[in-house]
Amino acid sequence: MIETITVSSRGQIVIPERIREELDIEEGMRLVLIQEDHKLILESETEFLKNFKELQERKQWISLGERAFAKTWDNAKDEETWSNYL
Repeated sequence: MIETITVSSRGQIVIPERIREELDIEEGMRLVLIQEDHKLILESETEFLKNFKELQERKQWISLGERAFAKTWDNAKDEETWSNYL
């Protein structure tokens, strides 16, 4: 769905009614505005926090895995072996 909107002199925008209905956006609902490159992304605060929590959990698991394998990955014998293939 593509819509054209206008920014008011006070920097305000109106989300078109059909988009508000489609996304269940209601008066008083909190939205998160994200700037990504040259784009603006609006997301419900609830959805943003859910995604943020999942991202944080994934980062923790990755960090745990990296620490667990650090001893295996970082050893002189393997470095010596791999250097033979470079």
